[in-house]
This record gives sequence, structure tokens and C-alpha cells, in this order.
Amino acid sequence: MFRRDRLIFPIVLGALFSFGLMFPKFSEAASYVVKKGDSLWGIAVKYKTSVKKLQEINHIQGTLIHPGDILQIPAASPQPQAVKKQTINPVRSSISARGDIQGIIDTARRFIGVRYCYGGARPETGFDCSGFVQYVFSLHGIKMPRTASEQATVGTRVTDPAPGDLVFFDTHCNGSIEHVGIYVGNNAFIHASQNKGITITSLSDTWYKQRYTFTCRII
Repeated sequence: MFRRDRLIFPIVLGALFSFGLMFPKFSEAASYVVKKGDSLWGIAVKYKTSVKKLQEINHIQGTLIHPGDILQIPAASPQPQAVKKQTINPVRSSISARGDIQGIIDTARRFIGVRYCYGGARPETGFDCSGFVQYVFSLHGIKMPRTASEQATVGTRVTDPAPGDLVFFDTHCNGSIEHVGIYVGNNAFIHASQNKGITITSLSDTWYKQRYTFTCRII
């Protein structure tokens, strides 16, 4: 007698196999292999998530990671999009290039609260003002000089700051540039403060208002 269960089993098995081909494992699409130079901050920025979420899902205490580690990325986090590198020149870039400005500001805001460190240029160690600017722009493929005085020579000087512009200060009132921040709009800028670390400050702040020198448009 012909048994239907002998026919049904291979049909079900084949259907499950086809389903697996159509829908790859979620774990394969949500894992990341740590590379040399990676940091939790950088990975969080690339995948538009937070360090806290990465720590929770991977059971990490602190921020130390090693090359070869496999991190699980929160499933809801979109994959990073490739960012074309841009070269800096003294001429204002095209309007289309300015489309990434909000992304730069959003990236900068992710580091609010990171401590100040003289000479620091990474979130693990802390930032000084120019190290912060250089790091944020580098995450968007834009290479910047290291010091505030060097960064002041890049781009085009403008009278009215717009989001994404760099604002410069003569903190010692001696005719030189010693401080820089990223203008975020509403008369405010984000920067590395010696007292507060990465923070947002008003340009109307008495101390900074007296030392503000000029604004440069990078993109």
C-alpha cells in the first residue's frame, strides 16, 4: 500500500531548505568582526546605535575590545552606508556635499559627555578641541589637520555661521587661534571643554563671545 507520509516528508524537507536559502540567518547579518583600530564608539556610530546597546547585547564591561572579537549588532540597526572620501581645499564645496552636514552634527552629539584630554583624539582617551573636530570629520571621510590653528586655514571664511561650520576662538587673547568647535545651529556650538568635556555652548556665552574670532565653512 502506498504511504502518503513517505511522500510528505521529502516535500516538507525541501520546503524548509528553500526557506533557508531565501532568508539567511539573522546572526550572519547582525555580527561584526572587530578590526585593528576599531572602538566601541566608532562601531556604534557606523551602525547608528549606542555604546550602551553594544555593551548590553555583547555582555561587555567597559569599552575595551580586541581585533578578532565578534560583536553582535542590534538587529534594528541599519547597515552602514559607504561614505565617499572628500579632500579639503579652500574653495567651498558644492551644495550636494553639504547634504551630510546633519550627519556630522548627529555624530558629534553622540560624544557628548566624553571627557576632555589635552592631546586626546579618540573617545577612549578623551578629546581636546581640535582632536574632537578631526575625529568627527574623519568618520565622514573628511581629512582635517590636527591643531586648531591649522584647521583655521582650511575652508572658506563666512560672516554668518551655518550648521557644520567651524567656529574659532582666541582663548588667550594674544592674536592666535587656540580653540575650535562645530556650529550646530541656534547660536550654539559643540566642542571639547576643559571643564565639561564634549558639550554644547552658546556663542552668546560671555567668555566665548569675547574670544570668538571667525567662522570657516568646510563643506
